[in-house]
Formats: sequence, C-alpha cells, structure tokens
Amino acid sequence: MGKKDDLTLLMEALKKREEILQKGQSVSKYNHYFDRMMQYAKQLIEANRQDEIAPLLESDSISIRFDVAGLLFRYYPDKCTRIFEEISQMSVQTGLPKYLGNVRLDSKLILERLATDEGFLR
Repeated sequence: MGKKDDLTLLMEALKKREEILQKGQSVSKYNHYFDRMMQYAKQLIEANRQDEIAPLLESDSISIRFDVAGLLFRYYPDKCTRIFEEISQMSVQTGLPKYLGNVRLDSKLILERLATDEGFLR
C-alpha cells in the first residue's frame, strides 16, 4: 500500500478527534490529534490545496465542521463564521450530542473574540 495523502491523513485525524469526544477519552489524546490535524492541514494549505479541505465544511459531523471552520477561517471567513454561529446556538434540546458541549462553548468564545477583535484569526 502506498503512502497516504495528507488529505486522507487529515480526515483520519478529524474522525479520531470526534471519536475521542464520543468516548470521553483524555484531553491529551484529543490534543495529540489536534497537532496531527494541524500538521496535515498546514501541508495541504502550503501546497495550495485548501479547496480540497473545504467540502468538509459541509460534513454531517458537527465536530468535523467545527475543526475545519477553524482551519479554513482565513480562506472562508463568512462561511466559517456561520458554522460557529450555528454550533453556538445548538443545545442538547435541539439535538446537540452531550459530548459536544465544549465544541459549542468554543464556538461561542470564538464568536465573542471575533466581535471584539476582528483581526484575531486573520
């Protein structure tokens, strides 16, 4: 089997992060896959392949949409802001899985930061 492409490796890291949240595994494990996710995204972006990551902004997975919105904010600020807004307004009552509570909170914090400092993610 050949070497895996950075996009495949990025998708694996994103799925692993979601799995870690679902299973309530350690923050250090979650952060380990954050580092991997960032590494593969950086390599793709440096190769001008961010458009290949963009379809993940439409993922059925809330966790993946959140992560990818953070990765691609610089390239798609309006779309990514809408994703953060959508996630920040979700609740367990409206179908947000309980294990994604921190993703919702992080979305709210990102939006607050954007409102007070437009240049923070650019």
